[in-house]
Amino acid sequence: MQQERIHFENLNGLRFIGAFLVFIFHAFTINREVWGSFFESGPFLLFRKLTSIGHYGVNLFFVLSGFLITYLLLNELKEKGKIHIGFFLVRRILRLWPLYFVLVIFGFFIFPLLPFGVQTIHEFWRYALFLSNFDEIIHGSRDSLNFLTATWSVSIEEQFYIIWALFIGLFQWKTIRSFRIFFLIIVFGSFFFRWYYSNNVSVLYYHTLSVISDMAMGGLLATWVFKKSIISSVQELKKWKIALIYLMGISFLFFASHILPGKFIALERLVSGAFFSFVLLEQLQAKYSFYKADRIPYFERAGKLTYGFYLFHSLMIFYLCKSFETLEWNQHIEGFIAYFILLLVINSSLSILSYRYFEKPLLNLKRYFRV
Repeated sequence: MQQERIHFENLNGLRFIGAFLVFIFHAFTINREVWGSFFESGPFLLFRKLTSIGHYGVNLFFVLSGFLITYLLLNELKEKGKIHIGFFLVRRILRLWPLYFVLVIFGFFIFPLLPFGVQTIHEFWRYALFLSNFDEIIHGSRDSLNFLTATWSVSIEEQFYIIWALFIGLFQWKTIRSFRIFFLIIVFGSFFFRWYYSNNVSVLYYHTLSVISDMAMGGLLATWVFKKSIISSVQELKKWKIALIYLMGISFLFFASHILPGKFIALERLVSGAFFSFVLLEQLQAKYSFYKADRIPYFERAGKLTYGFYLFHSLMIFYLCKSFETLEWNQHIEGFIAYFILLLVINSSLSILSYRYFEKPLLNLKRYFRV
């Protein structure tokens, strides 16, 4: 008998919040040299500062993914007495691989033949093996094919799932406590790695060993939600306490580089990961939340589209920026407003079409790979 599918309220809404944070951040940073002098004016500098925390949307994605995957596997262990590693990997392949490889194949083999297209210095084999985050460390922003940058986070997710599967398969763990120890080792090991490489921004942001602590903290959270005492304490949190934690967490995101100078920047992911873990648990369990992500109009529905929305947005930014530069619509603020509206509409439309006609039919196959 197949396991009944588990659905968590508010996770789709949180996915959309994470994707939109990254979208806003990149809209104001990728190809910013295209825009005229107005882009460095006071109002724009202020807005760019307000959107500067958008890159934390990826951190939120990682924590959320680590939590969801771990919870589902632990629940499978609890209900069935074992975890079917093969089915787990096939489900992940159906979710991540198809759209990922569409974008990668387009970037390497079709894009160079199109208007504005260039030959990339990135190396295809790293993308084919889900090692694009290392390619980003090596080549980074030196390549004009920067719309493939978004794939680095997908590569790290895939690497985490493989590590997850290997450890489960090798050790055949049967207790939640053993999983908890596994994740704690990853969290602290990742911290010491970041401490050692604290002066290398690319390694801090893109290296697997730097970033994997986010997913491990999500996994660690999943091991704790089986404890009724943890759940009850979050359920009864008063609204003002929740608001205060949000205020402190968001303030930290804005000022982390000032609060944590030098090597102490290695603590950044620990603090942001803890904050996003709280956000996740609060959204799932708190009775007195001042908002619920899925109840914000369209957020729940938009959350289902976030994979395409995230992967496509850098490509759309690239083409629209080049188009506006060619047409000389890039010298005035009205041009940027038109660009941003077009970017949002085109990227949203593309993600809707992708989900409905490409991703969803493949996702429906996952039902054949449930225990």
